[in-house]
Amino acid sequence: MRPLKLVMNAFGPYKEKVVIDFTQFQQQTLFLVSGPTGAGKTTIFDAIAYALYDDASGTSRGKDSFKSQFASDEVLCFVELEFEIAGRNYFIKRSPVQIGPGKNGKLKKWSSEVEFHHNGTVTTKISEANKEIQELLSLSYEQFKQIVMLPQGEFKKMLESNSADKEKIFRNIFQTDTIKDLQSLLKDKASNLKQGMDQSESTLQQFVGMIPENSNEILREAILLYDIPTIMEELTRLVESYKAKIQLLEKELATLDTLSHNNQRKIDLLVALEILEEEKEILGSNAELIEAKRLGLSLAKQAEECFETKQQVERIANEKQAIELELTKEQKQLTETAECLLETEKMYHSLQVAYKELPNKREALISLKEQEKQLSEKTTKEKAIGELEQENDAKQQAIKQLENQVFIGKEQLEKQERTLQEIQQAKTSIMEKQRETSKLQQDQHETKRQQEVLLVFSGYLTKRAAKQKEFHEIESKFKQVESHYQEQRLIYNRNIAGILASELKKEQACSVCGSLHHPSPAKLGQDTVSKEILEELEANKNEIGKQFDRISIELQGLSEAIQSNEKQLGIQSTALQDEQSKIEQRISEETMKQEKLTGELKALQKNIAKEEQAEKEKRDTARQVSENEAKMQQLASAVQYNTKRIIELKIEIDTLQTKLTLTDLSAIQIEISEKINEITRIEEEYSEAQEKKVRLEKAQTQYQTSTKAYEKQLSTLMERETDVKEVFAQKLSESQLDESFEKYLVGKEAKLQLIDEIAAFDKKMWTNQTSMLEKKGNLAKEGAEQSIETYQTKNQAIELESTAFKEQLRELIGTEKTVQSILSQIQFNYHAKKGQQEEYLMYKELSEMANGSKETDYISFERYVLGIYFEEIIEAANTRFTQMTIDRYVLIRNKEKTKGAGPKGLDLDVFDNYTGMKRSVKTLSGGESFKASLALALGLSDVIQNHSGGVSVDTLFIDEGFGTLDAESLDSAIETLFELNQRGRLVGIISHVEELKTRIPVHIEVTKSSEGSQAAIKM
Repeated sequence: MRPLKLVMNAFGPYKEKVVIDFTQFQQQTLFLVSGPTGAGKTTIFDAIAYALYDDASGTSRGKDSFKSQFASDEVLCFVELEFEIAGRNYFIKRSPVQIGPGKNGKLKKWSSEVEFHHNGTVTTKISEANKEIQELLSLSYEQFKQIVMLPQGEFKKMLESNSADKEKIFRNIFQTDTIKDLQSLLKDKASNLKQGMDQSESTLQQFVGMIPENSNEILREAILLYDIPTIMEELTRLVESYKAKIQLLEKELATLDTLSHNNQRKIDLLVALEILEEEKEILGSNAELIEAKRLGLSLAKQAEECFETKQQVERIANEKQAIELELTKEQKQLTETAECLLETEKMYHSLQVAYKELPNKREALISLKEQEKQLSEKTTKEKAIGELEQENDAKQQAIKQLENQVFIGKEQLEKQERTLQEIQQAKTSIMEKQRETSKLQQDQHETKRQQEVLLVFSGYLTKRAAKQKEFHEIESKFKQVESHYQEQRLIYNRNIAGILASELKKEQACSVCGSLHHPSPAKLGQDTVSKEILEELEANKNEIGKQFDRISIELQGLSEAIQSNEKQLGIQSTALQDEQSKIEQRISEETMKQEKLTGELKALQKNIAKEEQAEKEKRDTARQVSENEAKMQQLASAVQYNTKRIIELKIEIDTLQTKLTLTDLSAIQIEISEKINEITRIEEEYSEAQEKKVRLEKAQTQYQTSTKAYEKQLSTLMERETDVKEVFAQKLSESQLDESFEKYLVGKEAKLQLIDEIAAFDKKMWTNQTSMLEKKGNLAKEGAEQSIETYQTKNQAIELESTAFKEQLRELIGTEKTVQSILSQIQFNYHAKKGQQEEYLMYKELSEMANGSKETDYISFERYVLGIYFEEIIEAANTRFTQMTIDRYVLIRNKEKTKGAGPKGLDLDVFDNYTGMKRSVKTLSGGESFKASLALALGLSDVIQNHSGGVSVDTLFIDEGFGTLDAESLDSAIETLFELNQRGRLVGIISHVEELKTRIPVHIEVTKSSEGSQAAIKM
């Protein structure tokens, strides 16, 4: 991934829009971001991280605080980034949550937004865009921070963190969460299985204790011995015996129930027959009343029919009276309309005469309007001629002024072109000087490195000389001590026999030969040495021997280092001083050349700095000349056009003058107004008379039609009235009712009640007769020859016997269910416990292996995998760290066992080739820590890229650390960065170190003020 262009608007300390075009660097891919503290140098990296990953480069900034506090709420904060991957260009724009302009000038809260343009499509959903960019880069946000951006405050975290912290960092980078989740899953699974197994055992014991007391001796013994298989077998037999007893009792109860049902059926039939007999007597007593109601209902129906016909006669009479009234009204309206129409026709005929004269009046009006138009046109044209002549005079004067301005502008253009040619020559020269500077810097780096190697070589020689002197001294001292010890030991050995002989006693066995007689015991010598003195001499000899061995090893190491340097440098140690003198002479010459080139570059850059202003002035002058020439052409064309137009207007005025017969425009306009008013009045009066005549004729026709319709309706009603009266007389005659028939009428509810009562009585009579026949037939079938009381007595006896059987059955069923439930629970928990135990042992072993145990030195599976990655990172880091420290230091992994079961195996030490000993990285100086941090970060970058499908990341941003380096360390660090630069990697550095400003030609210079910061590229 390589950034091409970054745009920030109202972002961080940048109030205005800032554009950083990385393509301007051309071949200079190592650049410096410089500026005062708090100006916004790190914000540039924040903007890149935010555009790609919706987050900042470090941990001290949040994405919701990105909007500049210098910008107003009317300005929106956003970041745009154009970048390249594998030859393809991509574009992304993001804006955070913020307050911004809304509709109608009101402020509103804007949600975060994104636009990701790729492969001809645009993604606007934040989650989808984040996922697509991560897939495109093949890097997570955590990996990106370790590979591309080394942010402020987090640079040394990887170097000095302990194993636990490195484990968290590596988990995020190498995404081993799945392994961690697997470890937790196995641990939780084993724990859950253990709990389940314990629960099954507890439940099993609980249900064994719930087995009820019984006479089964085998079962009682199995419970005491906790023999679960025998308990399950005996409980099964017990349940079967209970089931057999239950079946016998249920059969007895079924027989008693059948007898009881038969007796009850006979009782029910006898009781029902008695009730039907009583109901029959009640119905017979109500028969006479029901017949009277039947007659009343029949008379009410006949009176209702007569009443309906009488109401129809009355309705027709009322309708006939209403139509006669309407007919009288229509006839009156018809007469009045005819009289009004006659008067309107007389007025219409008188207006027709004036209306026929209107064409002649309109022709006269047209002639007057034409005279008015021609007279107005002549006046307008005369006025236009005067205006055009004045305009031509003004344009001629303007043309003369523009001609003078164009002449002056062309002279300025020639002068500006000569200035730009001189600047182009300076640009060509500065590129040559920059190439010379770059080559010289590389030569200086190499010379400096050779000088440092020679200094190390010289140091080895000085140390060897000192160590040889020390070696000779300790060698001589060791020989003296060794000789003195051997002499004293010989004396001690000689006196051992005398010491033993002095301890002999009569009649006691010798400790050497065992003899009881001692005829010639040994004598002590004149010089004696005690065992304590000999041991003290031996300890002194051993101590000096250790010093001798240590110095020998150190001397041998120095000799081997000197031989390695002689072989590497191709010189003998005797020629070292001559070689150092040559190097110092070369450094002096290169320094003088560097100072000369720097002065020349500054002079050329000062000249080139004027290029933008010169080009702007040239463009402005050329644009002004072009605009003036265009204006001259436009003015000349306008003068030519105006002259031609004046001639045409004079010809047109002469033509109009020949057509005019009147010369007083106001008199013509008055006559025109009078003609228009007269024509309008005649048209309006004629139109109103015509419309009124048509309206009255239409009304007359409508009244005539409605009058005929009313006459026809009246005739029809009179015929219907006669017919209905005849039907009424006929119905009275048929019903044998007189004019007082209305007394037999009843209400609707009363009529319905009579119908319901009669129907209900008839239904009850039929039902009673049918039921009595049915019950008597059923009694004959059942053979019921005894009384109700007899059958009731038999059922009472059956009920007593059945109750006793049911109580026995209830107790048996309860006991059987209890035993069956206990048996089921025992079987379930017994088999569950067996299955859980097998599965638990398997998961327990897997969990201990994955999470770390004594057998794995308490190293988990995840930490084992991360250790492999760590070894690769250390190997990659040492390729640069040894170079930056001139082979003094090597990073090594601390594999020593520590107490406890905490995280281990990811701590770092350094091996110091000067002392031949290792020590903690935390003992390194500030400059040495920076070198180690940079080497480790670059090594981590290499490993992540290799494990991310070989993804190529061509960009590195460093935001910390160079201020802690001395001149020598700074040179080696810059040399490492130049190597990355030469491989085509874009390297950006934030630093306040002045020397970097002279060593790195390309700068992004950040300035700050009370109104916000600005950033610009300086080359």
